[in-house]
Amino acid sequence: MKKYEGLIILSQPVDEQTLEDKLDNIRAEVTKQGGTVEHTTRMGRQTFARKLKKKDAGFYVLLTFTLDPAKIATLRERYKLNEDVFRIQITIAPSPARDSAKEVDKGAKEAVPAGLPAIALAAAGGGSANGGKPVPVEAGKPAKI
Repeated sequence: MKKYEGLIILSQPVDEQTLEDKLDNIRAEVTKQGGTVEHTTRMGRQTFARKLKKKDAGFYVLLTFTLDPAKIATLRERYKLNEDVFRIQITIAPSPARDSAKEVDKGAKEAVPAGLPAIALAAAGGGSANGGKPVPVEAGKPAKI
């Protein structure tokens, strides 16, 4: 089972009860395929950049769910048959953001000193060729190697 996000554009709902009925039908399709709906986010009515099939707006819903990858194609086909669904896009949900403070760039051997361009540092032989020590270079003058 993989985690997916489905951005669904519904045809314009008439009232709150109609919208809730449409959302229940959409959630039911996921559970019929053996998946589970984790979260539903109502993004509200959005106008399109241009008219699509004589419509100028739709109601956007973001659905987060888990489902077997083999059943995604079947789910898409089921949504195409649903007349309430105007458009749908299903993508793999992004993994949780990693803590950037814990990440270490293993490719970087040293930091570039402030005020010194990285190109000048590399041209001056700073880095592994110079024992890892940066060599300062004045701007506008060629580097001495």
